[in-house]
Amino acid sequence: MTFTQMSRRRFLKSASGMVAVSVLGVPALANSRGTGQVGTDGSSIPGIASQRIDGFAKVAGKKVYARDFYARDMGAPWPKTQKYAMYLRALHTDQRFVGLTNLPPAARSARLVYGDMLDRSLLNPNIPIDRDLHMDERIRESLSSGPSDSSFDHPDAVLFDLIVQPGKVPDFLGQAVALLVFDDVASYREAKRAMQFKDADFQVYAAPDGPLPPLRKPFQPETTYVKFNAEGENFSYAAFDDDKRYMAEVEKVRHQIENRLSSMPDLIKHNFTCDMQAMDPMFMEPEAGLAFHHVTSTEKTLHLVLGTQSPDHDVDSILSMFNDSEDAPYKLDAVTLTSCYPGGGFGGRDKSPFSLMLGLASAFSYDEDAEGQKTYVPLRLEYDRFEQFRVGLKRHAATGTGQIALTPDMNLQNIEMTLDFDGGGRKNLSPYVANLAGLCAGGAYTCDMANIYAQAYHSGNISGGSQRGFGGPQAFFAIETALDDVARELDWDPIQLRLANVIREGDTTVVGGPMDQELRLTEMLEIAEAHPLWADRELIKLGFAEEGKVYGTGLAMSLQAYGTSGDGMVAAVHMAADGTLSVESDAVDMGNGSATTLGVVIGDILGANAQSVDMGCYTLFGQTGLQTNSNSTERWADPTWTAKGVGSSSACLTALHQVHVVQQTARALFELSILPAARDLWGLPDLTADDVMWNNGLLVLETTEADPIPLADLAYFIHENGLPTGTLGHAYFQGSWAEADYALPTGTIRLQLDSLATYGTGGSPRQLSRLNTTGPDAHSARYSRTVWAPCVNVVGVTVDTTNGHVQIENVLSVLNAGRVHVPELVSGQSQGGVAMAISYTLLEDMPPGMEGPADGTWNLNRYHVAHAMDVPLNTRFDPLGRAQELIVLPESEGDKKSGRGIAEAVMCSISPAISNALKDAVGVRYTSLPITPHKILKGLSK
Repeated sequence: MTFTQMSRRRFLKSASGMVAVSVLGVPALANSRGTGQVGTDGSSIPGIASQRIDGFAKVAGKKVYARDFYARDMGAPWPKTQKYAMYLRALHTDQRFVGLTNLPPAARSARLVYGDMLDRSLLNPNIPIDRDLHMDERIRESLSSGPSDSSFDHPDAVLFDLIVQPGKVPDFLGQAVALLVFDDVASYREAKRAMQFKDADFQVYAAPDGPLPPLRKPFQPETTYVKFNAEGENFSYAAFDDDKRYMAEVEKVRHQIENRLSSMPDLIKHNFTCDMQAMDPMFMEPEAGLAFHHVTSTEKTLHLVLGTQSPDHDVDSILSMFNDSEDAPYKLDAVTLTSCYPGGGFGGRDKSPFSLMLGLASAFSYDEDAEGQKTYVPLRLEYDRFEQFRVGLKRHAATGTGQIALTPDMNLQNIEMTLDFDGGGRKNLSPYVANLAGLCAGGAYTCDMANIYAQAYHSGNISGGSQRGFGGPQAFFAIETALDDVARELDWDPIQLRLANVIREGDTTVVGGPMDQELRLTEMLEIAEAHPLWADRELIKLGFAEEGKVYGTGLAMSLQAYGTSGDGMVAAVHMAADGTLSVESDAVDMGNGSATTLGVVIGDILGANAQSVDMGCYTLFGQTGLQTNSNSTERWADPTWTAKGVGSSSACLTALHQVHVVQQTARALFELSILPAARDLWGLPDLTADDVMWNNGLLVLETTEADPIPLADLAYFIHENGLPTGTLGHAYFQGSWAEADYALPTGTIRLQLDSLATYGTGGSPRQLSRLNTTGPDAHSARYSRTVWAPCVNVVGVTVDTTNGHVQIENVLSVLNAGRVHVPELVSGQSQGGVAMAISYTLLEDMPPGMEGPADGTWNLNRYHVAHAMDVPLNTRFDPLGRAQELIVLPESEGDKKSGRGIAEAVMCSISPAISNALKDAVGVRYTSLPITPHKILKGLSK
């Protein structure tokens, strides 16, 4: 088995010096290039996708995932055989784990590893708590009194022991208590059959030695957004440069808000509460991977096969295990990652502990001879669906309480909200999910006063992650159902209430950040208002009543923020001698179509779509020459500095962020190579980009009858004459793009990139000098987010009052997606959002604790997700049928030719629209998700 491309390499600084890190394309077994990719069928129009770039591979069974690989598939230097790893999982968070007993014969033959077999730093003074709560605090405490407690079992990248030490109380349900390493698949499967669902038969626990620390302790940072823009004052989070000065004033301003509200006559106040269960990201493929330590006399290389959303994070974390801890088996010289398709599930693989568990287990995958010499053997760690439910990251369970205050003329005065997120046993990204929820608590509305608090807290439950909305669904559900209740209580039109308060350009968010993006919320609400699903809702209700059915209509809107208000991204564009184009990106395609999009957005710039798009190329950043540390006070003046290298991929970053860096990099290739080649071929030394255009793959002059030049001829000239054959660009966005001048042979070009390099016919990229750099305003980090994806949803439902069953009849989504690069992908994302929201609103019921999937027995027989029959499948509204209709606003000048990250936009407002429709149908407000038939009947009984 051979690899289909050369490895890309970067070097990381570590405790042991420089570590080489490579990323490889997947072996030919899984490579989807060739037939069926964009631009390969001869009929693709530049800038237009004829089909998904991975579409043929997917339907032909050639798109495979990390779990489809075995050591025998990987080629040299991998051996053909492999071992198998199994972790046993904690059953209690209030008892000490003692050890294992009565293991079946197949398990007794395996190598058994306990937590105290990993950590020589146990010789350090013990930190006097029974549960390893908030390891970051423990690290700070230990650093102040002695050496760090970072170890092989506790790398700096995580906040808990990977395997519970015997005698300690587990941090959370499902935490590993032991590792078993099997020599062959037969003994592994025999042991798994004997032990699965019988954990209590083999694990021994005892009462704790002392009191347990309190749960519900907040992970840091907590989020407090207090805004007071009245009486001549302008107080907000964004108005300050640091948290300390801001927090010193918060309590005083809260009293000002109370006093102002108390002084306003006829003020309408509405209290609300809501909650929702944790949810599983529902991967198409449970997590799996391979690891192999190739140890020679000259180099110790760890080879990994992973489907990951965060390849950069995963590799760096594993490196910290081996190279930053004294008790690691040895230091790594190199890491090679074969990055596979992750199998969907945005967020569920973001900072997932799986990669660390694989890295840890790999250190015990060896054979040992009589002299104690170790020969390392590849290791496979795979989760089945039961284990994925048991330990995989979840969307947080959450509660919301608060109050909204309005004047009799529908003017929203104050939003008060407290949001609590169950973070489970690991910090992960939980406090940042709560942070975004705090921003989304303001909904799509402008408001002079706000008092918002959001936190994620430690619990003994399965750890929370960033998937399925990143805090938005919880906050939008709270604000949209509360507004609807006020409208119904006062007989206000729910659309007019929203129209009276929508946020517009020039307004400020609840954090005080400026709204400087065109939203068109009024236009979207008016489209929804005129649509027959809303305009004829009473007639539709009467029609269902004649059939003996109870019907209701609900409306809600959302303004989902995307990006992180500090995003770094990198891409490369290459041109082969025959004119074939390819794109490399650090982004990961999680089934959202990113690869397809990035393949077509260069079409208008370079005259053809990319014929291959390589994703997950995180080592590209190492080729840019950039670094994120600088001694200069004017950091953007340092031509090697950027604010952020790359981050984990999210499904919402493609349309604006990743498209931007690919297009800017393609534009550089046009200016550096294609335009100079055209000048020589036409004999026009003063030719500029404004003088030419592409027409069906031919570069043509707009003002003369000179012969068009095919892209292939330009590419041949470029290669023959030593012009750059590719470009590498890095971009940074925080409210605006970093931009700079770059020197060309004929002058300079200004690009919204903070690094640009060129590739020749071979060798490493050559950096171009960065001049006159302008970076985003550093204060914009206080705005929380600056880019938005608005959506309005109308939902019609029927309710069977005899059994509590709810059926979604029709859905309308009105979406502002900015520039739509691939309409079919936007439609697919919308349909996925509708299905996902219906699923978690009505079906996905996941109790906490051992009543839920933490007991290891949960699968899709107990965790119910939406099926085809639960989702309207037609795409055009029909009053006599079921449909989900998507209306996408046409692009406007305000979009500035940019798309929006709409992956979660549709999903966020479906759920409150369903709740509002149920209130319209049966007169009962349901604010506890999922809204199961039992809850429907219970509400009706009252």
